[in-house]
Amino acid sequence: MKKNVSIARALKEKNRIAGRLRQALEEVGKENSQDVRIPRGVDVLEMYEQAKQLRARLLATKRAIAEANHAIVGKILELDEVKAQIAFLNGLNVKEGRFVTTRYSETIETEVTAVIQKAQVLKEVEVLQKQADALQDELDNFNATTFVEIEVD
Repeated sequence: MKKNVSIARALKEKNRIAGRLRQALEEVGKENSQDVRIPRGVDVLEMYEQAKQLRARLLATKRAIAEANHAIVGKILELDEVKAQIAFLNGLNVKEGRFVTTRYSETIETEVTAVIQKAQVLKEVEVLQKQADALQDELDNFNATTFVEIEVD
């Protein structure tokens, strides 16, 4: 049955359908070819048909969400890039100082400096996180107030 739901609800439905599809395909893969003396736990052809129907529903749901999101796609892309920058900065090596390592009975002393300092990274991540939070709030509001028609159980 088709129903008019918020994008937030449609996203939950999309994830639920994707999970059911993944489970159905796993069952088909597991049960399709096996020893003739072992009974199958599921009807493989029925499960495969169910997977095809779920795939069609998943595509229709994704399409409805994508079409509704056209008005805010720029914000979605911006949020992705802000999150990517946060991940980069959080993973950036900011180690500094003198380090002694031993390898093959040889002691090596190394002095390391960072061009981008830890304090700068922390400050920039804080600013980016506030930006990401604001964008996410905007997207959450859009998802809660924009409706799409999708097939629901």
